[in-house]
Order: sequence, then structure tokens, then C-alpha cells
Amino acid sequence: MKKLKFITVLCTIALVLFGSMFNVNAASSLPDSVVSDGLREVEYIENFPVIVKTAENGKYYIYCINMSATYAEDIEFTKTGTVDPGYIYILNNKPNTGDKDKDFYITQMAVWYYEDYLNQNNFNLVSEVKKYIIKHKDTEEVSKLIYQLYDGAKNYQEKVGSLSLDKSPVTFTISDGYYVSSEIKVYTSNLDGNVKYSLSNAPVGSKVIKSDNGVKVKIPVDQIPEGKKLTVTLNVEGSYTKYTGYYYFHSSKYQKVLFQEPLEEKVVLKDSISMTAYNYEDEFEVEISKTDITQSNEVPGATLVVKDEAGNVIDTWVSTNESHKLTLKPGKYSLTETIAPEGYKLSKTTIEFLLDNGGSLYVKNEKGVYEAVDRVIMINELIDVVGFAKKDSKTDEYVSGATLVIKDENGNVVKEFVTTDGIYQLSLDAGYYTLSEVSAPEGYVLSKEVIYFRLMEDGTLQVKNEAGEYSDSAIITFYNTKKEEEVVEVPATGLSSSAMVFAGIVLLTGGAYYVKKTIKEC
Repeated sequence: MKKLKFITVLCTIALVLFGSMFNVNAASSLPDSVVSDGLREVEYIENFPVIVKTAENGKYYIYCINMSATYAEDIEFTKTGTVDPGYIYILNNKPNTGDKDKDFYITQMAVWYYEDYLNQNNFNLVSEVKKYIIKHKDTEEVSKLIYQLYDGAKNYQEKVGSLSLDKSPVTFTISDGYYVSSEIKVYTSNLDGNVKYSLSNAPVGSKVIKSDNGVKVKIPVDQIPEGKKLTVTLNVEGSYTKYTGYYYFHSSKYQKVLFQEPLEEKVVLKDSISMTAYNYEDEFEVEISKTDITQSNEVPGATLVVKDEAGNVIDTWVSTNESHKLTLKPGKYSLTETIAPEGYKLSKTTIEFLLDNGGSLYVKNEKGVYEAVDRVIMINELIDVVGFAKKDSKTDEYVSGATLVIKDENGNVVKEFVTTDGIYQLSLDAGYYTLSEVSAPEGYVLSKEVIYFRLMEDGTLQVKNEAGEYSDSAIITFYNTKKEEEVVEVPATGLSSSAMVFAGIVLLTGGAYYVKKTIKEC
């Protein structure tokens, strides 16, 4: 076995509390200070001994964090500060091999290993020791347990409990002699036990019952006089355990030491929500507006639908220049659009709104929270306008008279139009389209090109290039190429064919001479 370098005085401390209390995970209180005892040495990895240290006459174990400073007996160490949460994992998962010295040795080595990890150095354990532990972690008990504690500390995530109630307005319905509230969602995480529920200002016979995702409150109908209302409060309480590790300190001359166990604290969490039950059933008028993005102009021509919480259609209508009013009972509802007004995009938003027993109106926002409003507003955005240009491939001038067709991604014809000497504009919904030519302008060749383009939800126009990628474009330009000019035969004008041929030869010869002469002179 490779000899390991012994590292001066190694600090370590142990707890002996009326026998073995080494595996106590946490304490409800910690001493404000401890006094160190004498030292003794143990060794479980060859040539790498550790000094076991106790405090308060063997009552506590303590572990060295930094070995560079001095350690001595009869020194009073005072509880000074908290340590990294990774140490909580080490302290709460100390081994129990049956050998207290071995358990201490393993824990101390893991503390040093983790402290070096936090500081990115080999200050407490030289690299040879760490290499030895890694090499033997699958074959040797001590190395295995040291590495498991160290690795667990690196990956430890401190768990923090949470408890809260959904603060959406609560409505009541009558069922089997009770006012039964709408579901109140309860959100919890990392709690030690069950949530406790209670009611304040609730009459005799009131109950809290569990539902699918939370709870409901039941109040006996006969406990609220006719024509009256009653406000009750639902209270919830839960708790989780918080662990805090501490180090003890005397002065910079002496080593910091880690106490044998973390402090265990019970953190109590509470929340509440109030709700009102009315001993009278009433209906209230609700105003619904269909507007443009300014929210000031009503937009006619939209088909709107209101449904109750069970999905039943309550009302369907076509919007006009005035807001729509309907009478509803308290409860939760949804508003959707099935047909958009001409020139506007179809709204894909489902608006959820709530009418409470007092007639107050609420709309659920993007965060899922109901906000008080005076009316329900559904907004429509104008359809985006796309510009199309037909141009000459050489002159880049507008060409009129071409018949172009636009199709959607399913091949359905969206629009067929004839080009003019300007840009043709068309309102389109977001989606994928093609543009092709049905008939060419007079004097031009029919183009077989198909232009692929898409319109994004935000109105961005993109055209597919030769590489098959879509890129942004201001307009879509479709080019045409002119037909080649036909060759026209010129009849003879008194000269014989031979003469014409001769004249042509002379002309060609002279032309060649001219070109040659020009080039030479240049």
C-alpha cells in the first residue's frame, strides 16, 4: 500500500453522552460554549491517523474544520456562527458501524473533504488521501462511507416548507341543507405532517371537508337568518423542520470546530382566507365588451359564448356597437370567441370570470389570480396586412396583369388577384401559405415558381429562401421574365441575294478590322 503523508495535528471531536449518542441527528437546543478535553489518536486508513477530540468531559464530539490553527485541551469554544448546509447532511447521516472511534474517524474525514471542496483546495486533505479514498470507495468500508458523506453533502438541497391558500374569491351554493363553498386550493411542500384546518366566526355544525385539490367549507343553512349574511374565516396551519449547523470558536489562534449535531427547529406556517355566505339568492347583471386593443371601441360581428363552470352554454350572441349585458347567478363562468369580426384575428383566449354572492365581478389574470373588475372585456387584434409586388426581373418595375393565387398550408385557395402597377395588400391570419402564378402578364413567360411564406402570430412576415430557411421580409415580390423577341425577315430591296451576302461579308470584315484597330490603339 502506498504510504500516505501524515498531516500534522488533525482536529476531531466526539460526543459521549451517557453512552453512545453518536447517531443523534439533531438537538432542540445547543450549548452556548464547550470546553475541550484531552486528545487521543485513531487510525483506519494506513498511515493517516486522526485525533479524536471530545468536550465537556466526553459529553460531546466536535469536528475540526481548519487544521492549520492550534488545538489544545481546556479551551472554551463559544457558539459563533452557522455553517454551510452541506454539513447538515454530514451531521444527520453520521455512520453507525458499531465502533464509535471508526464512526468519528469517518465523519471527521468527510468534514475535511467537504471543507476543501467548498474552498477548491487540498488544504485539509492532501490529494493523495483523496485519491486513496476514491480508489477504495467501492472496496473498503471506511473509504466508502467517507465518500458517501462527502458526495451527499455536495448534492444536499436544504428543504424549506411552504403552505398557502388560493386567495380567489369564494362562492357558495346550497346542497343538502348546507351552504357549500367553492373549492379552496391548498398549496403545500416539504411539511412534516398533515395540515390542520379550523374556522373562525363559524356557527355550530360548520365543517371543513377535503376536495380534489383542496377543501370546501360547509355552513348549515339554518344558522344564517333569512336575508342576512355571514363571514367566516378558514385557517390552515402546518410545520416543517429546519436544521442549522453551528461552529464554535475561541480565537484565530485556535481551530474552528463543528458541533456534533445541528440545531433542530420546528417552523410553523399559517394562512387564512375569509368568505361570505348569503341567505338569499339573487341574480346580477354582468356587462361584457368586445373591443379592439384600445379597449375603448366596441367591435361588432364577433360570435361570443358564455359557459358555466360545468361547461353548459349560458348565452351565445353576436357583438354589436354596444356592450352585451346578461343576468347571471353567482358562480364561475368562461367567455370564448367562436367567430372573429371581419378584419380581426380570432381570439384564442378563454376568459374566466367569477360573480360572487354579493354581485362583485372578478376576472382571472395571467397569474391565475382573480382581480376585481367592473366588466368583462375580450380584445380583438386586427388581422395583419401582407404586401405583394409583381415586378420585371430585369428592370425591377411593377408589372400589371398577372393573375396570382394564395393558398394555405392545406392547399385551399385563400385569394386570387390580378396585379397592378403597385403593391397589392391583403389581410391574412397567422399561418403558412404559398404564392404562385396562374396566368402571366402580356409579353411575359408564365412563372413556375412557388413562393413559400408564413405569417407569425406577432405579425412578422417570413419567406423561405433557397436553403429552405424562413427569413424576415417586408413584402413578397414575384418576378416575371419577358418573352424573347421574335426574328423578323427583311425582304430584298433591289439588291440580289449574292450582293447582300457580299455586302454582309464586307460589313463583317470591316467591323472586325475596326475592333482590331481599336483594341490595338487602346
